[in-house]
Amino acid sequence: MVDKKYDDWDDIFDELYDEFGFDMRRINNEIAKFWESVMKGNSNAKVMGPYVYGFTYKIGPDGKPTFQEFGNVPRRLGFNENIKEGFREPLTDINEDNKNIYITYELPGVDKSDIKLTVNEYNVELTVDTDKRKYYKNIEFNTPVDVNSVSAKFTNGVLDVTISKTGGRNSGKTVKID
Repeated sequence: MVDKKYDDWDDIFDELYDEFGFDMRRINNEIAKFWESVMKGNSNAKVMGPYVYGFTYKIGPDGKPTFQEFGNVPRRLGFNENIKEGFREPLTDINEDNKNIYITYELPGVDKSDIKLTVNEYNVELTVDTDKRKYYKNIEFNTPVDVNSVSAKFTNGVLDVTISKTGGRNSGKTVKID
């Protein structure tokens, strides 16, 4: 086994990024040039933001791993395309048992009255559109749900939704949030 000696921390990370195919020195230089031009005030660059990106990875009750992205960063082709431009995708946790689907949305900085939650037979759509916060998330189900069985509770920036799986054909329903 060969022990490598590194001159500084950048060398360690450069090797890691190289393995993933990233040229981090070039990327860092481009970012530095961009911010330098922004600070001088002569930038033609369109400044947008803030950008938010994250993911969750967990093992479901069936033993299968699930990977879920959230945020408002433009996705690569083939990834989640359900995000509306200008909106953030809230961190969302989805669990289910034999009878119900449980959805938890994290919506910091939002009032209950700003939330629009619509449930149809095969999907649930959450929209928050205010001056300060914009969230959007559309979740599709594999099994039909009963739109008349939906309950939603909003506490301290967290929206908990429970939907019964047992349902027939329904046209959809806007949900009142407690």
